Amino acid sequence: MKTKAIRFTAFGNAAIVQVSSQPLSSFSFLPAGPAIRSGGLIISELTASGSVGQLTALNKTAGYLLLTDADVLTGAKQNRVVNRSVLLAPSSKTVIEVSCVERLRWDYRSSSFSTPGSVADPDLRSRKAGTFSRMKPELEPGFRNTQGEVWDHVSENLACEGVHSRTESYEELLQFRMQKTDRIFPECSPSEGCNGLAVILDGKVISADIFGNEESYKYYFPMLRDAAFTLSRHGAKKEEIEMHEAYFRALEAIDEFSDAGRHPEEVHPGAGTLSMVETERLLGFSLVHGEEMIHNALFARHDPATRLFAE
Repeated sequence: MKTKAIRFTAFGNAAIVQVSSQPLSSFSFLPAGPAIRSGGLIISELTASGSVGQLTALNKTAGYLLLTDADVLTGAKQNRVVNRSVLLAPSSKTVIEVSCVERLRWDYRSSSFSTPGSVADPDLRSRKAGTFSRMKPELEPGFRNTQGEVWDHVSENLACEGVHSRTESYEELLQFRMQKTDRIFPECSPSEGCNGLAVILDGKVISADIFGNEESYKYYFPMLRDAAFTLSRHGAKKEEIEMHEAYFRALEAIDEFSDAGRHPEEVHPGAGTLSMVETERLLGFSLVHGEEMIHNALFARHDPATRLFAE
């Protein structure tokens, strides 16, 4: 895979680097969000009484649809986040794995789920990915299950931001963050030819997403951008990064991820194959269909003692 850094945008101590990673996939698929809005994809509770960790995804369209680990789903009995990326086959019904991001609600608000126009922040995604780590006994002695990590992240960040949510809703946290900062984000749109985005915070690459086609990238770009920029802070302690250093670090992290071994999951919902990818510094996963890339996601490992991204 050949990757080239194309565009750099900084905001306080956060920055994003847009990349072109070739070759693109020749396999046809679409992001799931538009199909959820149009009714072509219906995501609902597994049963009438509900199951916190599982939902039903009914793809009524004639195409493959991608749900990523960043996707937040709102409605039904409680809001959820998708645990790991999944490719939904045409005209199929798939049980998908999710975590609750609204701990204190368990009553219907709608019959099915919608998308809020925002995605999970890199920190939450990293913590979820860490619970699937094959290296966790050595590197993360405080390992917990995915749902426990997600609930901890939501409650810690609500408290840190001073947000009172009656149902401990992650969506309310995201809305609060956007209301604080949406008027001052720099102008930034998906660059032509790009299909990936790396996020840098305090000079360190904390996440990167690479999609198999530009259409999926363009759909997710504004939400991934906002999730990155809402983590930024301004003031004397901020650590900014210049463009060439950002390019170097982004490409270095992506190359390290690309060169690492793959560990295919024996059982994963949906179509294609999902593999865990890990090094001592990075972890994430790669979703492919045959030999064709669908979605790669990488994250810096956390220091379990501090909950900060490890060096």
